[in-house]
Amino acid sequence: MEPTTTEIPALLQALQLFALVVFFAGTFHIVRLFVAHRSAMAKWEPDRKILLDQFTAMERRALYFLNWPALATFLALGGWMLYLQPAMLKQPFMHVLLGYTALLIAYHLSIHQLQRRLQRGEMRWSAWQIGLWAQGATLLLFVLVLLLIFRDHMGWVWGSVGLLIVGAVVMLILSRMRGSAPDSPKDA
Repeated sequence: MEPTTTEIPALLQALQLFALVVFFAGTFHIVRLFVAHRSAMAKWEPDRKILLDQFTAMERRALYFLNWPALATFLALGGWMLYLQPAMLKQPFMHVLLGYTALLIAYHLSIHQLQRRLQRGEMRWSAWQIGLWAQGATLLLFVLVLLLIFRDHMGWVWGSVGLLIVGAVVMLILSRMRGSAPDSPKDA
């Protein structure tokens, strides 16, 4: 008999969902801060220093007091649920979901790296490019919703193929947008 998520306590599921919502909210927030931070780098002094100090502090708070705790909570609760129902690891859907979770962690680590570059003043991306990277969180959330809705109707092969197709379409759209982006020599 295949295990179901209904055999896992509802409170654990609710807490994990809440942690995921907080994580995505924090991710959407912090990448918008990155765009504003990068735009502030083009300002004149003393506005520039004031804004950069403020954005650095806001980004640090969002990253260390919102995103990291939410991600750690999400992963810990997910691990706990798998401990309670280890047979779920045999389901093809779970393999796709664990792969998705690895992508989510990789995206978050890239966000952390962007924050460090901005903090050191070494960011080479324009505000537009950072905004484009911010759409990665939207894509991850979209894919997660699709995975959860269609989990009973897809195997790991179809889930993986679907992720690759969505990724290819997004890359195509981004490359087209890049070609039509306004030129900005220094920033913006």
